[in-house]
Amino acid sequence: MKNKRKKSILITTLALLFTAGVILVTFFLPGDLIHREAKADSGDVRPVPTAYYAGPSEAIVKNASRQLTEEQKISLIYGEWESSISPATESERNLTEYEIVHYKFPVVSDYEQWYTWTAESYKAVDTTFETYAAIFWKCVFTRFDGSETLVYYITEGGTLLDPEKLPEDIQNH
Repeated sequence: MKNKRKKSILITTLALLFTAGVILVTFFLPGDLIHREAKADSGDVRPVPTAYYAGPSEAIVKNASRQLTEEQKISLIYGEWESSISPATESERNLTEYEIVHYKFPVVSDYEQWYTWTAESYKAVDTTFETYAAIFWKCVFTRFDGSETLVYYITEGGTLLDPEKLPEDIQNH
């Protein structure tokens, strides 16, 4: 009977030690693993993927661009600020083709002086932070028989632009 009692005490003691070990491991192991991973990553410097550098959103660009004066927008278009020019989308501009042609350049025509028109919108965006944009239009009026063509460049604010100061690739479009 003494043997059975010793075995029982030994089994109970081993079971308690095993249970205590499991409890200790479940409390301390996750924290220890987190500490090891944090310590391993703290000295490692890696370049950030370019996908993480999101450019300014369209809303930020529109808001920042509203704060520009008409002179600053013209400077941006002429390239006095470092800028790039590309076609503007419908959501980026404030006016439609019809509005820019008929409200800024009302073409009065009678039967003999009949003109057709086309309008293309462009945006000049600063290349430093890409947060400022200026929208301008190229309006082309053509006489009905094609004998005369008038080309105007105009900002959405209604300022006529000097075509000689514009980049050559815009003039050739």
